[in-house]
Formats: sequence, C-alpha cells, structure tokens
Amino acid sequence: MFECPECGKTYSRFRYFCRCGSVLLWKGKTLWNPEGEGVWRYSGMLPPVKERISMGEGWTPLVKNRDFVRKYPEMYYKFEGDNPTGSFKDRGTALVISHALGEGYGKVGVASTGNMGASVAAYSAYANISAEVFVPEDTPPQKITQIIAYGARVRKVKGTFSECFSKLWENRRKYYIAMTGVNPYYLEGEKTVAFEIFEEIGVPDTVVVPVGTGGLFTAVWKGFKELKQAGASKKLPVMVGVQAEGFSPIVRAWEEGLDRFPMPDPGRHTIASSIAVKEPFNGWTAIDAVNESKGFFCSVTDNQILRAMKKLAAEGIFAEPASAATLAAVEKEIGRTDERIVLLVTGHGLKQPAAYARINH
Repeated sequence: MFECPECGKTYSRFRYFCRCGSVLLWKGKTLWNPEGEGVWRYSGMLPPVKERISMGEGWTPLVKNRDFVRKYPEMYYKFEGDNPTGSFKDRGTALVISHALGEGYGKVGVASTGNMGASVAAYSAYANISAEVFVPEDTPPQKITQIIAYGARVRKVKGTFSECFSKLWENRRKYYIAMTGVNPYYLEGEKTVAFEIFEEIGVPDTVVVPVGTGGLFTAVWKGFKELKQAGASKKLPVMVGVQAEGFSPIVRAWEEGLDRFPMPDPGRHTIASSIAVKEPFNGWTAIDAVNESKGFFCSVTDNQILRAMKKLAAEGIFAEPASAATLAAVEKEIGRTDERIVLLVTGHGLKQPAAYARINH
C-alpha cells in the first residue's frame, strides 16, 4: 500500500500524491533474501511489479579513501557515477519504468535538472516507451546531449526544476509521471544503495548525502530502517544531508524550525546544478529522517565544492559538483573521527566536465 507521511492516510492503489497534497511512500512486507543482480537482487524488499527491467544498475564501487587516512581512517566513497547513465538515478528509474511497462503505459514524462532525464530516457528506450523530458534552459549541454541520444524529446523551460515540474504537471494526463519525489516507486529503487553498503561493510556510523528534492536522503534512511525491521541489522546510521549555499531550503527550514520551505534569493546560482531545487518534494520526510537519526543538515559554497572535486579527482574519482558536496561537508563540519563514514558520490564528472575548468590547479 501507499502511505502518506504527513496525515497517515493509506491507499491501496497507485497514485502520485495524497489528498492532503503530500507525497506518498510505499509500505509493505519485506524479506531480506538478496539474490541475483541489479536492484532486483533485493526484490524481497521492494514493491511487486508486473514487469522487471534492468540495465545492470547498482553494485557500484565502494572506494576507501586514501588521502585522509590519518584524519578519517574509515571513510568510503560510494561512487554512483558507475551506474548505466552515470548517476544514482538509475536505481529508482529501474523500478519506475518497470512499473510503467507493467501497467501498459506507452509514454512517460519527467522534470529534471539533467540526470533523471537522462536516466528516464535511457530506460524508456530500453523498454520501448517514448519519453519527454522537461529541463531548465541552462541545463549543462552534456546532459541534454545524453537525453537526446536516447531518443527522448527535450522541452527546455525558463526557470528552475520547480518551473519544469509545473509544466509537466500541466500536461500530466499525457504521461506516466516518472520522477523523483512524485512517483513512490522511485524511492524504492533508490533505497537499494543502503542495502549494498550494508552487504559490503555493514551499517556505517554516518552516511553523508547530497540533497536536492530530499528523495535520495529519504530513501537511504528508509533502506537502513527496513534492514533493521527485517532483522538483518541491529543499528542505524547518523544521516547528514548537504545542500548548496543559496539553494538550501531544507537546511534553512530545519535550522530555523520553519513550517514551509523558503525560496532562494532571486538570481542565485550554484555550480551544483543537480541539487539546485527550490521546492523539495521529499523535504519534510528528509527532515524527519535527519531528526530520527540524530543527524544534521548543512550547506557548502561553490568554492568548497570545487576544492572537494579536486581532492576526489586526486583519488581517482571524477565527480560532478553536486556529488562532491558530501566531501565538502565532511571537511567543513566533521572533525577527526575513527567512525565509519560513507559519502555518496552521486554522479560522474562527465555529466558536467566544464565545471573542472573552474578549479585552480
């Protein structure tokens, strides 16, 4: 069934939003019995679907840090750039497009800052479903090229992710909506990153996640909680969420105890375009997760992100700016520790290679 995290109402049938306006989360019986590959390795922990598709997503490298071994002897990078389209989005898309295919949809629509659009375009092509992707007009050209290469139609929108979603929602009767925050199947695929981390090194003490809509953050926490509920683990990690300074509505709402997400200042920009989100669909569930885990949110500047990108590259990890925000946060907020820390590096540097021109070598 699908449950509203705000009012508690449940629905037996698939839908995008609760009647109260909140997003929905899937809730059902889970069984920890990993077998096979891709996200479907964890089918016992996932909602049932009529069709299953996979392009080999998941089981991405967990790389132990080298340079910070004295300060952080147990720090790891979960490199999601190794997924089929170069970002963590493929985990969620595998579930979403599987559901769309099983329900007989022939066309999907998505609003995206680039990575989700590329993922939906690729998996739709694989499933022989047409896709239409709404992106901000300043989306990096490399991301748009990738979307077009898979045969999807790109619709550029003046504004940010929020304006893209508005355009998509206006035309919602034309599509199956295949996007983070709105489609509850998406988070179910995303939570598999928690399962992989657990299989590789157990439950970490701290997990650091870049935050845009709040969906990945919500999903990772949901995954670790379900591992404990299924009897597979006995502990939970502290969750740390990172946003870009100037685009940090979740950070501000959490720090100031607000009952709504403040809008960023007009004209603000960030190099971390993948997490430049004004209206986070999963913002409140992300705040619930950080409070429940006794973690925290923080924001980092573009300069801090650029320095982190350079350090990651020096360790052999080519990360897009939003991905490097996790390392920037650790350097800014976490002192020397022997705790086991996992940083999610969510996208490949080839998604936004021009950003590296700003690094002062």
